[in-house]
Amino acid sequence: MKCYSVLFLTILLVTACSSAPETQIDQVSSEPENLIHGIDSLVNSIAERTVSLLSGDVSRTMAVYYFTVDGRESNISDYLITGLTTEIANLSGNETTVVSRQGLDRVMSEQSLMVSDLVSEETQVSIGALLGADVILIGYIVPLGDFDKINIQIIEVESGAVLGGFFLNYKLEDGFLRDTANETIVIDGGAVQVAGVTTVKTIYENFDGSVVSLSPSHYEEYWGERILYASAKTGTSEEGYSYLQFEAEFDSIDIMKGWEDSDLNFYLIYRTDWNADNQDGISFDLFPEGFSQLSAFIQQTDSSGEQITRMAPMSLNPDEWIEMQIPFRTFMDISEGGKIDFSKPISIGFAIPYLDNFTAGHFRNSTVLESRLRVDNLGLFKLNEPDPPGLIEAYEDDVTRAPAVFRIGGSYLYVDYSESDAGVKKRNEGVESKILRTSLIEDGPGGRFLRLSGELKVNNKIQAFLDSEEDLYVIYSLTSGVDWKDFESFSMLIRSDTFEACYMEIAGLDNGEYYSADFSLNSSWTRINKPVSSMSQSTRIQFIFAIPRSSVQRALRKDGVLSFSVDIDQIMLQ
Repeated sequence: MKCYSVLFLTILLVTACSSAPETQIDQVSSEPENLIHGIDSLVNSIAERTVSLLSGDVSRTMAVYYFTVDGRESNISDYLITGLTTEIANLSGNETTVVSRQGLDRVMSEQSLMVSDLVSEETQVSIGALLGADVILIGYIVPLGDFDKINIQIIEVESGAVLGGFFLNYKLEDGFLRDTANETIVIDGGAVQVAGVTTVKTIYENFDGSVVSLSPSHYEEYWGERILYASAKTGTSEEGYSYLQFEAEFDSIDIMKGWEDSDLNFYLIYRTDWNADNQDGISFDLFPEGFSQLSAFIQQTDSSGEQITRMAPMSLNPDEWIEMQIPFRTFMDISEGGKIDFSKPISIGFAIPYLDNFTAGHFRNSTVLESRLRVDNLGLFKLNEPDPPGLIEAYEDDVTRAPAVFRIGGSYLYVDYSESDAGVKKRNEGVESKILRTSLIEDGPGGRFLRLSGELKVNNKIQAFLDSEEDLYVIYSLTSGVDWKDFESFSMLIRSDTFEACYMEIAGLDNGEYYSADFSLNSSWTRINKPVSSMSQSTRIQFIFAIPRSSVQRALRKDGVLSFSVDIDQIMLQ
């Protein structure tokens, strides 16, 4: 009697129709005959057809595995796995033994494989061999408008031959989150070409002469018992740049001990007499020494003596110069009432937050802090031509239309809810160091694009963090100064070899409107298009990327270095 082992692997099959310039998913509105209604009926139908197809004088060992969509695990995967494991065993009697999911998870972990790796036919077969399977069952899910389709194929591991298969159309009842397919661009001519604009930049102070026109001021703001003292001074270097040199001392740099009521910020301010009425924004060069988190701000005191402040938080690469031109419209208003009158003098400043930089991995080596921010080429700029309507950021020129904050969550502190509902704050001792970097890369689908990359050094203590069911995640948060009122959707290009999915939040800072969505990622450029309305002009857009646990485990088994990257382009409204 010949013995078979069958492995269930379900992979996405995306069918598309060609449409210039993008590939659109077919939308089917009419229901086909024999449509299966409800997830329990779907489980029964898959089990019955599978057992019938493989019936015969053989004994089999079967394993029901992940149901995936576009390389990610389906929203209904867990339900299907549990249901099919029971139903197939019941229908087949003694002919079939169903392998537990834990055994399959173990093989994936041992081979350092992610769910997205299962699109490879070679990987599918090799997993089957490792499990001792002679046959694997592959399923392809296709989202189709009002209903979905599953295409099942049974493949012999030894030969790779398709032994048989079947299609099922199904429709989920309310309460189950349906899977969706992304719109994938065609690289050749599929991306929108967004031309960069030129600017006229007027540098009012380059700090090169023996006499400078701008004399900066500074102050430090701190409170709490952890900070023993803080001070700063400004100056001009012989190399021709202005700087803020700041220092502080703490009784402890253990954020777990009493830092809830302590904080520290340093401020550098240049009070100008410039008339910015016919200008589009400010320009400057910055060099943060050993840190990455800061904010640029503009200020003005109105006729009533009230100070108006607009701020743009950002993350920069430490220890390198960066030239920036930031439009006035991008700065967030953090004061109550009043608007800046750009026909009157404004102040330009920079804020350096200690705790934000500590969380980002800086200022951790000593209880004594010493660092500097270098500033050069302060001025104003004007666009030679208006931006295309709805453009938030395209990375094609030197204008930073959407300053952004880039950080990693869970890498230092986290809350462990496994011990109590209230949660216990803990330090993640499994992450030894981290490096984050932004780069502009040429030759993208529409020209130049942004790459967010990073590297974590992890050790075996990370297991305690993983056991608490917490995740490491990358956050990229930017501010839009574009008026959303005449647009119906948010669009962007994105790809990643590391991340499988992204959770996006969009919040109107003026009107309190909020929108969220999630979408899958893969290594090909994909255009995401999400309907959004009623947003204000000042809007915060945040992308959250969970680092796959399999990537963490893979890093532990190698050299402890976990690298990741995600590419972004053409953020716009349509």
